Order: sequence, then structure tokens, then C-alpha cells
Amino acid sequence: MKKVLLSLILIAFFQNACKSPSPEVRDLKKALNKVLVIDSLELAHQGNRVISIDEIRQHYDYFSVVFLKIGCKPCYPKYIEWHRQLDSISLPNHYTVLFVIQGNKYEEFMSEVFNYEYVDSRYYTVMDPEGKFLESNKDIPRWIIDASVLIDSENKIKMVGAPWINEDMTKLFYEIVSKGKS
Repeated sequence: MKKVLLSLILIAFFQNACKSPSPEVRDLKKALNKVLVIDSLELAHQGNRVISIDEIRQHYDYFSVVFLKIGCKPCYPKYIEWHRQLDSISLPNHYTVLFVIQGNKYEEFMSEVFNYEYVDSRYYTVMDPEGKFLESNKDIPRWIIDASVLIDSENKIKMVGAPWINEDMTKLFYEIVSKGKS
């Protein structure tokens, strides 16, 4: 009986060991270290201030890029959540968030955000009226872009997802961004 049980366990082990990774895992592996194209993005808003992406890049080694759309009802609370949740973790000086908003007017987006809750816009928001961001990154699965990505100074994807989601993601975030300047 023990031999039969041991044989069944070994068969189950080898069957599971030979399974290929899920499509999501394959997507993630392909996306890591792939360049996220942000060349089409030029000017960003930070509250009432407008600044070029090049100027922002001079100050920050790492960006979390968060893609949202005007008219997308879940996008407004997501924008607020990013601001609120980042307050719960310690952020290095060489890290920031770049919100890429598919839509025409920054004021229109912020007006909708304020309908939910007031947010002090500490991070950068760039408008993408022609959808160039998605078009430039069509080789990256949309679910990855929607999950948000952390990029380094070379725009390479280093992490997928929000850094505060769980303890493991926060730890991974700190490991990655600790490699940048202080």
C-alpha cells in the first residue's frame, strides 16, 4: 500500500513539475526588462504646474506608470487610491508616479476626480489625447499596462503592480528602487 501511495505521489509531482506556466506568468516574464515607450509623452501636470517629461526624468530614476482613461468610472478612484496608498509606504527621493490619462483635458479629468474626493496632486499626470501611449506599447499585454508598471531610468519594466498591494510587492519595490540614487 505504501509503495502504491508513494508511486501516486511521485506521478502527481512529475505531472505538476512538467506543467507549463500560465499565460499570465509567461506575459510577466516577457514584459520584465522590456522598454515601456513613453517618447510620445511630452508635458505633465503636477497640480497647477506643467513640466516636461525630460525634466522629470532628470530628477527620478524610477516611475510607476499608471494608465487611466477619462470616462472610465473605476479610473477616478484608482487615481485617488494611488495617492492615498503611497502615503502608507516610505518613498525614496528618486521615485515618482506618472499617470498617463487617455483623454483631452487635464482639468476635465481632475474635475471628475474631485467629484469623488479632493486629492493634492503630488505626482505627475500626462494627457494622451490620441492614444499614442497604448499604440506605442501594443506589444505589452493590456492587462499589464492596466496593472501599472514600475520602470527604471532606461524605461525598462522592473515590476508589474502597485507597490503597496501586499507585503511581498512592497519588499520587491524597495529592493528594486534601492538600486537608484538617493
